[in-house]
Amino acid sequence: MKNKGIVYLVLGLLCEGYFIGTIIFGGRVNFAEFYFGLGVLLIALGLVKKKSKKEYILIRPGKTRTIIKICFFIGLASFVLIEGCIIQSAISKHRQKSDYLVILGAGLRGEVPSTALYQRLYAGLEYIEINPTVKIVVSGGLGPGESITEAEAMERFLIKHGVAKSKIIKEEKSTSTLENLKFTTKILDELEKKENIEVTIVTNNFHVFRAKFLAQRQGLKVYGYPAPLHPMLVPTYFAREYLAIINSFIFDR
Repeated sequence: MKNKGIVYLVLGLLCEGYFIGTIIFGGRVNFAEFYFGLGVLLIALGLVKKKSKKEYILIRPGKTRTIIKICFFIGLASFVLIEGCIIQSAISKHRQKSDYLVILGAGLRGEVPSTALYQRLYAGLEYIEINPTVKIVVSGGLGPGESITEAEAMERFLIKHGVAKSKIIKEEKSTSTLENLKFTTKILDELEKKENIEVTIVTNNFHVFRAKFLAQRQGLKVYGYPAPLHPMLVPTYFAREYLAIINSFIFDR
């Protein structure tokens, strides 16, 4: 039992170290608190001294325990399946030309793009270099602490890096991924007057699968071009995205 206590303590300290790392490298990251809470729980379990294995059993054998086990394994299976889809989309880059390149917003500090948005913009430049004649949609409205819309900031960045303003279309009303794709689709439908408009979406790697899923719901033929994510933030964002996908599947229409 002492060995198990040490394992709990080590895992708990690792969780706390990771939580601190997310603050250092990513600022205030939503869902990172999960690792803080998990770390506290594991450290508490490691510090609790028990005399026998039976005292560790919180739920006695029976129907309730069986139901909990079934729910756990269903949840685990769904987590593995969804994370597999997230990872597959995160590593697959569509390099062929689409009708439009769509770069999704990711927050500003005043007028300055966040690290995540810079990563998306540089990935967008990569795609534009491969397909220089592609038309570009920059999608993002005005959020808390932002002096201009994310679309405006993205347009300024692209123009500064040699992209012609005439090739850029701004969508400046959205405040969520669902709205990004809804409002972008509305703009493209008015421009193209056709079905199955092809778009390549640029967003951070963990976010590509959900963005593609929501774009397909809007009737677009969609591909992904993932931007990188700081390695320190991978556990937080990939775990959080599992919950976001379930939420989007149920509620985002």
